[in-house]
Amino acid sequence: MSRNQIGTPWSGTHVILLQCSPFSNKTIALHTSLHAPLEPFHPSCSETLSIYLSIGYSIAYVHSLIDGTVQYVLTK
Repeated sequence: MSRNQIGTPWSGTHVILLQCSPFSNKTIALHTSLHAPLEPFHPSCSETLSIYLSIGYSIAYVHSLIDGTVQYVLTK
């Protein structure tokens, strides 16, 4: 299948990187792939995570970063 063909659906993985402070439950940053389906993020990390899980994203990885924050890699 040619990826340049007009009308051909793109079938890839959407990625969201959600960075949170585990001690204050605050959303620090939200980065997305170019065409990822989005919802507004909430200042509370647990609420933001809940929103994205409810629209079909799954947690692929969870990383602890050097600065003490946690990064969730969500895919859909």
